[in-house]
Amino acid sequence: MDNISDYTYTGAEKCRGTASLLAANLVSHAFFKRGITPGGYSRTELNSVVYTEIGIIPAPSSGQAPSEKEFSAWVSGVYGIADRLISMTARPTAVKYYLIFVVDGACRTGEGRQAVSEIFAAVQRRMENGGLIAETIDIDPDAGTYTVVSGREITHRKVREEIERTLGYNTLSGDEQVRLARSSIDESRQRFSSLEASPASRYKGPSLLIFLIVANVLIFVTGFFIELTTGTDPLVEWGIQDNNLIFAGEWWRLITSMFLHASWTHLLSNMLFLLMLGRSIGPYYSNFQLWLIYFLGGLAGNLLGLAFSNALSLGASGAIMGLGGALLYRMTLGKNAREFRQAGNFTWLAFSVIFNLLYGLFEPGIDNYGHFGGFAGGFLVALFIGIAQNDKGKKVS
Repeated sequence: MDNISDYTYTGAEKCRGTASLLAANLVSHAFFKRGITPGGYSRTELNSVVYTEIGIIPAPSSGQAPSEKEFSAWVSGVYGIADRLISMTARPTAVKYYLIFVVDGACRTGEGRQAVSEIFAAVQRRMENGGLIAETIDIDPDAGTYTVVSGREITHRKVREEIERTLGYNTLSGDEQVRLARSSIDESRQRFSSLEASPASRYKGPSLLIFLIVANVLIFVTGFFIELTTGTDPLVEWGIQDNNLIFAGEWWRLITSMFLHASWTHLLSNMLFLLMLGRSIGPYYSNFQLWLIYFLGGLAGNLLGLAFSNALSLGASGAIMGLGGALLYRMTLGKNAREFRQAGNFTWLAFSVIFNLLYGLFEPGIDNYGHFGGFAGGFLVALFIGIAQNDKGKKVS
């Protein structure tokens, strides 16, 4: 039994070329990522995972019909893959497995055809008995066909499409398939790398996340100890968003209120959400752009509250929602939005942003103007950044 250890193989065997091309297509077209097993490729979808394991049953070493010893080795290899997947799965119902085996044509000579079918039927039962949702797929690269051992259809559209796409090139030699796989992977890497900001711009200047988390925690801890000794927290008094004082000239409160929090839970929940959002979208913006999105988004939220609310307000959530607005822009209207959505597991983060926006409408005491204003501000800043980058990338004839 042979597993894929890289996207490509240098061998000219047809089954190796087909396996290599299938792996490349899953990565390039269906946005799968390398899994934790040698031939594994996974794709995260909301709260579930689709995991494909690509293996090869090579030609008999003798060049004749496979021997009993060779079948025994294949059985051990196939069972080993199934047992490894069963043992590593904590939540079987959250993962759908596809065991895809590319079988050399020489393995199907004589009694080999029946023996291969029996091996796959046995491993399918083994996976099901292990509690996994799994399908075993037998690919014949010479005929350009595949068989689902259970008799069911492949329910995952992208897995089915990439198998069919790969088998559409079955007339190519193994070497030609390997070259096509390499080209597909190179193109995919270039496409995804173009989404990210340059490393130099990402690390230029102080890190937004480190600065914000340290500053917010230090300010809260300082105020907490002052309150323990004096009974009041002057930091809140000096920096909270109080519209009457802002209209009286204390405009700095539009900024300082972003660094104040009402309680430990308020602080920790905001910092956790900031960390998740910041780390997710950080690679796709320069450090300077992140600073703009965060602070202009927070300022937009505070200005909206200044215009339509008289309530006292504090907290970083409006500015954090600015990062959420940038995320939603990149997922919907941004350049190469489809590739961006597939570049990371952003869907659950987008739902979290939307949930926080809607949750505030039904929970008293939440600054909805700050949340919605911050979200809209971050979205617009990201939009202007995108327009500026598109204009910069255009060539003048």
